[in-house]
Amino acid sequence: MVLSQSDQVIHTQIHLKAESKSFFCSFVYAENKYQDLRTLWDDLCKHNTLAHAHPWVVLGDFNAALNLEDCLYGTSSHTIGMREFFDCIQAVELVDVKSHGLHYTWNKKPKEGIGVLKKIDRIMSNMKFMDLFPEVYAVFQPARVSDHTPCVLKLSSITRSKQRPFKFPNFLISKPEFRQLVVNEWAKGVQGCHMFSVTKKMRNLKPCFRKLMHLQGNLHDKVKRLRCELDSIQQIVDANPLDGEARNLAAKYLREFQEAAYDEECFLKQKSKVEWLCAGDSNTTYFHNAVKTRNFRNKIHCIHDVHGNRFEGEDVTTALVEHYSNFLGSVHGVQNFEGVDLFVTTLNQASAAHMVRQVTREEVKSAMFNIGENKAPGPDG
Repeated sequence: MVLSQSDQVIHTQIHLKAESKSFFCSFVYAENKYQDLRTLWDDLCKHNTLAHAHPWVVLGDFNAALNLEDCLYGTSSHTIGMREFFDCIQAVELVDVKSHGLHYTWNKKPKEGIGVLKKIDRIMSNMKFMDLFPEVYAVFQPARVSDHTPCVLKLSSITRSKQRPFKFPNFLISKPEFRQLVVNEWAKGVQGCHMFSVTKKMRNLKPCFRKLMHLQGNLHDKVKRLRCELDSIQQIVDANPLDGEARNLAAKYLREFQEAAYDEECFLKQKSKVEWLCAGDSNTTYFHNAVKTRNFRNKIHCIHDVHGNRFEGEDVTTALVEHYSNFLGSVHGVQNFEGVDLFVTTLNQASAAHMVRQVTREEVKSAMFNIGENKAPGPDG
């Protein structure tokens, strides 16, 4: 359904009957001059007042690069058009949909040689659209005879039946049950070397922490519920300020809400892996968006094998297994290597002995205490 249209953009609402999903979709075909593009940026900002609370995707030819790496040749600084394009994207809170295929989407073909290459075609969406289509991605295909690359937006979902690996949420250490669980498990005797004993006890703690995490319930729903209850009781206290029972109940709900909000913030901060925001007011919306953006970039929806064949969806797993099965575990002949004169510059005896000296307890403690608060040492040490 077409909502509005202009010379540079058509705003529509799309309804998928099979899945009962609706979203806003804006198709862009921008002007060439940056002065004329200002009308488009203003149009998108105005449409954002309607679409910001709903799933919204914007795609097409923007006729402007967004980043310096989007241009093969040209200026080494951001142009006026790039800055205004960036300001518009920041204002309407759109991000690039994860894409595969060609990077440069437009080419100015000269009579001889290689012409100008730019990425001026994009597909961007808001966070609501990512929530509606968590497996969405785009494929930019070869241009062939055209000067623009065709792009396909993939909305298909992939069902995953595999159980997710356990990841310890840091906020559990603030729960009174946490310390008791660790004390109980560490009091048990395990036969074997010290490292085996540690890993065995930590493995035994995993189901205990899973159960403790399950008892916390849905953190986001918990915060919403406690916020509503806190609002209600504070309104009662305002109407009856001399009601001691209501004031005690308000203090109780306030403590529970603050604890739940802290748990949610810690959980989202750990998932988003944002390290620079270490203090200040909680910003769970920012962490939510950081988590979604990170998940978007980490997913592999489309790959090419060594023969150039493209695989998508569930075929990606099959292609990866087949690729590595061709050479992993197979026997190949090797040639003898004489490296007598290869290492000319070497360490002296004192430095070499220092490199292989016994590791001290102080070094181990220093390394452990210097890692980030949301980091954990892996099996590689």
